Amino acid sequence: MRQLFVLMVLLFLGCGPEPIPAPKPSILILPDNLNTCNTASRVNDFESQVRFQWTAALDTDSYELVIENTLTRQKRTVSTSLLSESVQLPSGAPYSWYVLSKSLLSEAMGQSSVWQFYLEGNPQASHFPFPAQLLEPANKAEVGLNNSNSLLFQWNGNDLDGDIESYDLYLGEFTDALTQVREGLTNNQTELQLLENTLYFWQVISIDREGNRSYSEIFQFQTF
Repeated sequence: MRQLFVLMVLLFLGCGPEPIPAPKPSILILPDNLNTCNTASRVNDFESQVRFQWTAALDTDSYELVIENTLTRQKRTVSTSLLSESVQLPSGAPYSWYVLSKSLLSEAMGQSSVWQFYLEGNPQASHFPFPAQLLEPANKAEVGLNNSNSLLFQWNGNDLDGDIESYDLYLGEFTDALTQVREGLTNNQTELQLLENTLYFWQVISIDREGNRSYSEIFQFQTF
């Protein structure tokens, strides 16, 4: 009798509802990553109309397009059920963008990769560098120090003019109190001595030949 009861319980549990799948990420199509937006339509001397396009994502009912002016840090979001959207943006600035996939049946969201593009203004003007992409240490990582209590920092920098001259590295234990610890770096990596069991935040500033500056995201990591 006991075996029969256990069997019935297992059958009951096995016939429960299927788990609700989380929305999957989209794949970005346009504007091209790390390029000028050559599909934009000029509206006036100060603004252009930019068409964004991405692929359909599984288990998704709608999308949220997120665009950030990486100079001003101003964000704009557009909700849509379509796979493309046209947005009017100020010209002469670098932008980043990504798409969130949403479902009516789940609170989870799928996030695409983050792409960057430059929206041309005055074609004779120098392009601002794209914000550096921080690589190591990764965001929210737990990292061990080497025998000399040092850690290697790595990032990627891009500029349409190809004229990045140097990078400045900022580090601190609070996001609003970062200190410049390296200046005028010409390589995409450097090593720093750190404390164990400490939460750090870091950021890289890219500087081109014209003195234009761009600021990366701020990443955090924990040493042990």
